Amino acid sequence: MGRLRVERLAARAGRLVDERGEVLFGRCHVASGLLARTVGLLGTAGLEPDEAVWIEPCASVHTLGMRFPLAVAFVAADGRVLRVVAPLPVWRAASARGARAVVEAGAGAFAGRVPARLVLAPPGAEMPH
Repeated sequence: MGRLRVERLAARAGRLVDERGEVLFGRCHVASGLLARTVGLLGTAGLEPDEAVWIEPCASVHTLGMRFPLAVAFVAADGRVLRVVAPLPVWRAASARGARAVVEAGAGAFAGRVPARLVLAPPGAEMPH
Protein backbone atom coordinates (compact mmCIF):
# COMPACT_ATOMS: atom_id res chain seq x y z
CA MET A 1 0.00 0.00 0.00
CA GLY A 2 3.02 2.28 -0.04
CA ARG A 3 4.76 3.81 2.90
CA LEU A 4 2.64 4.51 5.93
CA ARG A 5 2.93 7.87 7.63
CA VAL A 6 3.42 6.08 10.93
CA GLU A 7 6.23 4.03 9.36
CA ARG A 8 8.19 7.22 8.82
CA LEU A 9 7.51 8.36 12.40
CA ALA A 10 7.89 5.05 14.24
CA ALA A 11 11.01 4.39 16.25
CA ARG A 12 11.39 0.82 15.01
CA ALA A 13 9.56 -2.13 13.52
CA GLY A 14 9.43 -5.78 14.47
CA ARG A 15 7.35 -8.91 14.15
CA LEU A 16 4.27 -9.58 16.26
CA VAL A 17 4.02 -13.14 17.52
CA ASP A 18 1.42 -14.96 19.58
CA GLU A 19 1.80 -17.22 22.62
CA ARG A 20 2.70 -20.18 20.36
CA GLY A 21 5.46 -18.27 18.60
CA GLU A 22 3.46 -17.92 15.38
CA VAL A 23 4.12 -14.72 13.46
CA LEU A 24 0.85 -12.82 13.14
CA PHE A 25 2.33 -9.74 11.50
CA GLY A 26 5.72 -9.71 9.81
CA ARG A 27 5.85 -5.91 9.85
CA CYS A 28 4.69 -4.32 13.07
CA HIS A 29 5.53 -0.61 13.31
CA VAL A 30 6.04 0.67 16.87
CA ALA A 31 4.47 4.04 17.59
CA SER A 32 5.83 5.01 20.99
CA GLY A 33 6.66 8.69 20.50
CA LEU A 34 4.04 11.38 20.92
CA LEU A 35 3.95 12.34 17.23
CA ALA A 36 3.78 8.73 15.99
CA ARG A 37 1.00 7.88 18.48
CA THR A 38 -0.94 11.00 17.55
CA VAL A 39 -0.71 10.47 13.79
CA GLY A 40 -1.16 6.69 13.91
CA LEU A 41 -2.91 5.49 10.77
CA LEU A 42 -4.57 8.81 9.89
CA GLY A 43 -4.17 9.50 6.20
CA THR A 44 -3.42 5.85 5.46
CA ALA A 45 -5.40 4.13 2.70
CA GLY A 46 -5.05 0.66 4.20
CA LEU A 47 -2.74 -1.97 5.66
CA GLU A 48 -1.16 -5.01 4.05
CA PRO A 49 -2.29 -8.37 5.56
CA ASP A 50 1.11 -8.83 7.30
CA GLU A 51 1.23 -5.27 8.63
CA ALA A 52 0.16 -3.80 11.98
CA VAL A 53 0.92 -0.90 14.31
CA TRP A 54 1.83 -1.33 18.00
CA ILE A 55 0.91 1.85 19.92
CA GLU A 56 2.42 2.24 23.40
CA PRO A 57 1.46 3.60 25.84
CA CYS A 58 -2.17 3.45 24.81
CA ALA A 59 -5.46 2.24 26.31
CA SER A 60 -7.98 3.77 23.87
CA VAL A 61 -8.19 4.38 20.14
CA HIS A 62 -10.57 5.97 17.66
CA THR A 63 -11.22 5.74 13.95
CA LEU A 64 -12.36 9.34 13.47
CA GLY A 65 -11.26 10.42 10.03
CA MET A 66 -10.06 6.93 9.10
CA ARG A 67 -10.65 5.50 5.62
CA PHE A 68 -11.10 1.87 6.68
CA PRO A 69 -12.21 -0.21 9.70
CA LEU A 70 -9.63 -1.81 11.98
CA ALA A 71 -9.09 -4.88 14.09
CA VAL A 72 -7.83 -3.69 17.46
CA ALA A 73 -6.24 -5.73 20.26
CA PHE A 74 -5.71 -4.17 23.69
CA VAL A 75 -2.64 -5.61 25.39
CA ALA A 76 -1.61 -5.59 29.08
CA ALA A 77 1.96 -4.86 30.15
CA ASP A 78 2.66 -8.61 30.41
CA GLY A 79 1.42 -9.25 26.85
CA ARG A 80 -2.00 -10.67 27.74
CA VAL A 81 -4.69 -9.72 25.25
CA LEU A 82 -7.38 -8.00 27.29
CA ARG A 83 -9.89 -7.23 24.54
CA VAL A 84 -10.24 -7.48 20.78
CA VAL A 85 -12.57 -5.24 18.82
CA ALA A 86 -12.91 -6.51 15.28
CA PRO A 87 -14.03 -4.77 13.33
CA LEU A 88 -13.83 -1.29 14.78
CA PRO A 89 -15.83 0.67 12.18
CA VAL A 90 -14.83 4.16 11.07
CA TRP A 91 -15.98 7.03 13.30
CA ARG A 92 -15.97 4.86 16.44
CA ALA A 93 -13.83 4.55 19.59
CA ALA A 94 -12.83 1.68 21.87
CA SER A 95 -10.84 1.24 25.06
CA ALA A 96 -9.82 -1.35 27.63
CA ARG A 97 -9.05 -0.83 31.29
CA GLY A 98 -5.55 -2.00 32.16
CA ALA A 99 -4.22 -1.87 28.60
CA ARG A 100 -0.61 -0.79 28.14
CA ALA A 101 -0.56 -1.05 24.34
CA VAL A 102 -2.89 -1.37 21.38
CA VAL A 103 -2.32 -3.29 18.16
CA GLU A 104 -4.10 -1.88 15.11
CA ALA A 105 -4.43 -4.06 12.01
CA GLY A 106 -6.75 -4.55 9.05
CA ALA A 107 -10.37 -5.38 9.93
CA GLY A 108 -10.08 -9.15 9.34
CA ALA A 109 -6.73 -9.63 11.05
CA PHE A 110 -7.99 -11.61 14.06
CA ALA A 111 -10.75 -13.50 12.24
CA GLY A 112 -11.06 -17.06 13.45
CA ARG A 113 -8.58 -16.77 16.32
CA VAL A 114 -7.94 -14.29 19.10
CA PRO A 115 -4.46 -14.72 20.58
CA ALA A 116 -4.12 -15.02 24.37
CA ARG A 117 -0.79 -13.19 24.40
CA LEU A 118 1.14 -10.96 22.00
CA VAL A 119 4.90 -10.36 21.94
CA LEU A 120 6.72 -7.79 19.85
CA ALA A 121 9.91 -9.42 18.54
CA PRO A 122 12.67 -7.40 16.84
CA PRO A 123 13.35 -8.34 13.20
CA GLY A 124 15.59 -11.40 13.02
CA ALA A 125 15.06 -12.30 16.69
CA GLU A 126 14.45 -15.91 17.63
CA MET A 127 10.79 -16.69 18.28
CA PRO A 128 9.70 -16.99 21.95
CA HIS A 129 8.33 -20.36 23.06
